[in-house]
Amino acid sequence: MVIQEILLHLNLIEDIGPATILKILNACKNQELHLLYRMNANDLKEYFKCSDFIAGKIVQGLCDKKILEQELELIKKNNIQVSTICDETYPELLRHINYPPIILYIKGQSLEVFKKNIAIVGARKANFYGQRVVNQIVPDLVKNDFTIVSGGAIGLDTMAHSATLAANGKTVAVLGSGLLQPYPSSNKKLFENIVQDGGSIVSSFPLNAGAFPENFPARNRIIAGLSHGCVVVQANIKSGALITAKFALDQAREVFAVPGHIDDELSSGCHWLISQGATLVSSTQDILYAFGILPQKETKLQDQKAEQTSIIDEDSLEHKIIKLCRKAVSFDEILDVAQIDVSNLQNTLFQMQMDGKIEQNFAGLWQAI
Repeated sequence: MVIQEILLHLNLIEDIGPATILKILNACKNQELHLLYRMNANDLKEYFKCSDFIAGKIVQGLCDKKILEQELELIKKNNIQVSTICDETYPELLRHINYPPIILYIKGQSLEVFKKNIAIVGARKANFYGQRVVNQIVPDLVKNDFTIVSGGAIGLDTMAHSATLAANGKTVAVLGSGLLQPYPSSNKKLFENIVQDGGSIVSSFPLNAGAFPENFPARNRIIAGLSHGCVVVQANIKSGALITAKFALDQAREVFAVPGHIDDELSSGCHWLISQGATLVSSTQDILYAFGILPQKETKLQDQKAEQTSIIDEDSLEHKIIKLCRKAVSFDEILDVAQIDVSNLQNTLFQMQMDGKIEQNFAGLWQAI
């Protein structure tokens, strides 16, 4: 029996987790793993220093060849990849966390092709503000070749995955259930689109495992472990997103948090992270700077064009707006200077935004680019 199948078999045994399997791997050479099938409970206790309960579970589980055969059949039938911690295809970044998952089930691209990952996580109750933040930061991250990793849940996770697909980027969804029981079921079409557009759906749980509450901390560890950094958008103090951020901190990853209104419960977790030293995100540049990515400089031709426009249109409304927006200002402040009706100003601001002259920050204020 090959090493991959032995590890898969161990991973299918109830109550046998990564810590136990890693202890077994560390105690014996890979070539000796097949000897597990010849050991009784006393052998296991003596050789691997495990408890009576664990030894009994392993012996009973390895005697059940049917669970392995059924899993292998489902893997083949559903065209699913399996990457074990002993395989070269296993993500290096994830391999070096404490107690990494032994098995990764993958639908879509092999995870080794994604070299530059960043997690974006947040509340299931994320609102229009979370959507606006995601829509603002994701396209720039995609342009800088980041793969967006999230948990596939409703709310902020779904926003992150969808925004990535809309920006023609690649995204990885890490599930808290088996790949054949994707949770939430309402995102089944999203998961299909992720795979079709060159991304991946990933799980460390057996293919038909349900979405049990105890699965999600393990899922969150994988999200953090796969990523070079973690961006938290809208999360309360006790949210799963904050657990993911804490795992990221433990794994020495970059942690970013987007601030919000002080009286919004969904801002409390983000504000706590910032107070603990997380990087405050006011634009995508805050994230890029942390990774040493500097904004592209404009060409001389663009500089000359901007200079000419400034000279020619010095008295124009656009010039006045750009001058006013050297600092972040509200719509009402612009309206006072523009002295035109609301509808015309809205149209002007929209066109200037499309032309790349101004933008709205996370607080809804306008500023020059």
